[in-house]
Amino acid sequence: MQVSEVMHVGVRSVDVTETIRNVAKLMKEEDIGAVPVVQNERAIGLVTDRDIVLDAVAEEEDLDEPISKLLIDSGIYSVTPSTTIEEASRIMKKNKISRLLVTEDYRPIGMLSVQDLALNTENDDLTGEVISEIKEY
Repeated sequence: MQVSEVMHVGVRSVDVTETIRNVAKLMKEEDIGAVPVVQNERAIGLVTDRDIVLDAVAEEEDLDEPISKLLIDSGIYSVTPSTTIEEASRIMKKNKISRLLVTEDYRPIGMLSVQDLALNTENDDLTGEVISEIKEY
């Protein structure tokens, strides 16, 4: 099975210059927990609601600073639509992450979450392994 068969199609992204405050507002309006950050339409990072709370609000950062301030240096974990579910699951487990950006030519086209795996695959063992590995973190 491929990522394209279970991923959430479509994704809102923000430019690297967008403010932390505006990204938080977008997340609230769209009821989403993660947003790809792009530069020249190419994904360069992923910011989560948790990143905003722990790295900006709790640290009393200026919320009018660019979202790029919250990007970590380790890059972004992404897969393509043709990546197998097994490979995507391996990446999630290895990096202890619950979602992956799905890209084509470095452009965000969707997201794959552990929830997508749980709801759309018949391999409960694989989903359970991913969840247990992430929760150990």
